[in-house]
Amino acid sequence: MKHSVATWLLVGLSLSVPQFCKGDICDPNPCENGGICLSGLSEDSFTCECPDGFTDPNCSSVVEVASDEEEPTSAGPCIPNPCHNGGTCEISEAYRGDTFIGYVCKCPRGFNGIHCQHNINECEAEPCKNGGICTDLVANYSCECPGEFMGRNCQYKCSGPLGIEGGIISNQQITASSTHRALFGLQKWYPYYARLNKKGLINAWTAAENDRWPWIQINLQRKMRVTGVITQGAKRIGSPEYIKSYKIAYSNDGKTWAMYKVKGTNEDVVFRGNVDNNTPYATNCLFKEV
Repeated sequence: MKHSVATWLLVGLSLSVPQFCKGDICDPNPCENGGICLSGLSEDSFTCECPDGFTDPNCSSVVEVASDEEEPTSAGPCIPNPCHNGGTCEISEAYRGDTFIGYVCKCPRGFNGIHCQHNINECEAEPCKNGGICTDLVANYSCECPGEFMGRNCQYKCSGPLGIEGGIISNQQITASSTHRALFGLQKWYPYYARLNKKGLINAWTAAENDRWPWIQINLQRKMRVTGVITQGAKRIGSPEYIKSYKIAYSNDGKTWAMYKVKGTNEDVVFRGNVDNNTPYATNCLFKEV
């Protein structure tokens, strides 16, 4: 009777104590930080008996010490955050090759790599259209658009007459430094005659003869992108008149003015005008908002 009881107790002990894994599941040991691999009910399952201070299925996370009023928390593979450039670390059953890492990095736009460590060169996708020049930035890009195109990717064509020739721009919007008068003041070559292909005896603007620094001004009444200027010659009592060269200044309030500069310098751009009064026009493309 005693022998039977002892046998039953021995069998009970052998069934209740998990055995150490001896198969492929525990070789090599999947438990980290000194954890002990124990066999499960099936051949392909295991559990890890973790030492004090570690937790998670494979003992990979450190248990943080909490105050008396707080529950202990697990630091885990995401603390500290292994992801760079604002990447978000997420717990995952992830492997890198044959190594279990336990997390993945969700990268913000403009970055990639296992830890979001690489800045993507957005210019490789050629986002700039219509001849735009792409510059790669940190998690971004910019397009330098040719004269008549605009938009983030130079996708919009904005070239078109502003309305000086067609009359959309009114006479009151055109002013000048002076006005030439002839025939005892009967002929006045007003600024608002400065319109392309104007017909008639008086068909252009002319500055006064004593005006050493003549200028003509167009009030566009709102901020606009000017992509070109057209000039045209004329005749005054049989005498050819035309502009050989000129500069451009621009303003947002009509008080503070800035000269259109050669890119990257402080030098004023000198635009070419006409070569004679028979030249229909000369077009000069601008490359920024004025």
